[in-house]
Amino acid sequence: MDANDRAGIYLIPGKKCLFLWPKSFLLQYASGKASDPFGNLEFNRSFYSRAIFKAFDGTGRIVLPPKLAERFLEREILIVGTGLSMEAWVPAAWNEQVGELDVE
Repeated sequence: MDANDRAGIYLIPGKKCLFLWPKSFLLQYASGKASDPFGNLEFNRSFYSRAIFKAFDGTGRIVLPPKLAERFLEREILIVGTGLSMEAWVPAAWNEQVGELDVE
């Protein structure tokens, strides 16, 4: 994360997970789509209008808005690194999506 990313993170609800994107990644993603901004207007409207910026507290944590917490969090969550961003999953949903990972 660069210096601009240390202020907080964007929360973007997906179908089965919550995307956790630093500002630099969101801007990079958006600029890649800028070559054809009308290519998928319905997706763009839905995706970007749901992005919520949450500032980090003094210890680097965020508090999810109640509706997102209710939808995506249970007693246990799984944070998955996806290169330059992260995703938050309910473990059962993750296992459905990709199956059990064999890590030995």
